[in-house]
Amino acid sequence: MATTKEKKKTGYIVSIVGILFIILGALWVTVIFPSLDKMPADYARTYYFDGTFTVLDPETQAPMTFPVAQELVQEAIGTVNGAIKISEVRKVTNAVTGDVLAQYGDSSVLTVDRRSLEYVPALDERGRSGRWGPPRPLGIETTFGLYNPGVRQPLTAAYSYSESFRGLNVYVFVIEEADLPLGKHPQTNADMFYSTTITLWIEPSTGAVVNQTAETTTTMDMQGQRILVQSSTINYADQTVDELMDVATSSRTMLMWFKTVIPWLLIGLGAVMVLIDVLILGRRKTA
Repeated sequence: MATTKEKKKTGYIVSIVGILFIILGALWVTVIFPSLDKMPADYARTYYFDGTFTVLDPETQAPMTFPVAQELVQEAIGTVNGAIKISEVRKVTNAVTGDVLAQYGDSSVLTVDRRSLEYVPALDERGRSGRWGPPRPLGIETTFGLYNPGVRQPLTAAYSYSESFRGLNVYVFVIEEADLPLGKHPQTNADMFYSTTITLWIEPSTGAVVNQTAETTTTMDMQGQRILVQSSTINYADQTVDELMDVATSSRTMLMWFKTVIPWLLIGLGAVMVLIDVLILGRRKTA
């Protein structure tokens, strides 16, 4: 049978372990979780889009509309100074003929801060600025600037409304810009302008985009008259929406566990252990 001295020793050990749990919970919130909460170094994802392009027929000079499909392949190729380098290749095809529309394709290397998801202009291949993805968590008062390759600058996204999207509560943010200057048309030397409306469906706790639509128009000014150069309506394909819904759902669950459940479980367990020892010690003193 344990002696009084041995019981006290056991009680001290329980208290010490409890205090260590509390410290670990606090460290988890302030140090451990922030070190985990960043883009993985092996990031890789493929996005698919569908929609339509409208361009001027070079022979008739009349608008010509046709369906298109886009593929955007992103793959991490390394890290530098807390940022991640991402190879990005965009391919656009005519959805009817299957012809690759090389003039609308692109490839480059992005450099993005792994925690903030902001571009690092000093390291980025094209000096991009603004955000690569939405911040997290999102509030209805939040605004953020997403880099737009069409005008090579960030455009501001603002909260519009909330809804249930495929059973997931999301915030809908909208980017809306009109008549942004694009410089001169290479053939006519006319002033060109860019207008766009981009709608983003975002899971607010993780900042994960689950759906996106974009309507864009490029025009040129010919003696005071706006002439269409190109317009497009591009949306995430169903396959991509399905994949992003899975990503958002799993990310939200992991965030809940790693940011909330685990640290508070450690702190709560540690507090209970210390409290039990204090109560037992108090009983011993009054016995």
